[in-house]
Formats: sequence, structure tokens, C-alpha cells
Amino acid sequence: MGMSLTPARTARLFAGLGTQQQAFPSSGRPVPLPHCPACRRRPSEIVLRADGSAVDFDECGHRFTLTRAALLAGLAAQRSV
Repeated sequence: MGMSLTPARTARLFAGLGTQQQAFPSSGRPVPLPHCPACRRRPSEIVLRADGSAVDFDECGHRFTLTRAALLAGLAAQRSV
């Protein structure tokens, strides 16, 4: 079982992912993935479970569970980027 993320922290995480995804295909300076909220390490991969219930960070191994409210806040923040 992982730690849970609040809707506000999830929104910041997903907004960072949206920014990184938009910058990825460009030839400019790459934007790093957002850091882990627990240990602040930068991962090389962030995995969102298919059902949206958890987010895993590969470098540190932290897993965060997401409530429905947190997932919706994150998705809204990602769309607004």
C-alpha cells in the first residue's frame, strides 16, 4: 500500500507531466519529469496505473495511491497545461 497524494499535490504532479509531455517532441532544451513528492528524486519513468488508482516512481520505488478527487484534480491540471 502506498502513501496517498492530496488533490493539490496530484494536480501539481500531473501539470508537471503535461509540461514535460508537451516539450518532449521539440528540439529545445528537454524538460525533466516532476520529482517524487516524498524524496524529491527525479525519476526516469513515472507509471500511472490503468485504473488511475496509483502512481509509481521508478528511481526511488515510491508508490502513491490516488483518490477519485485527486485523480480528477490531476487530470484537470494536466489538460490545462
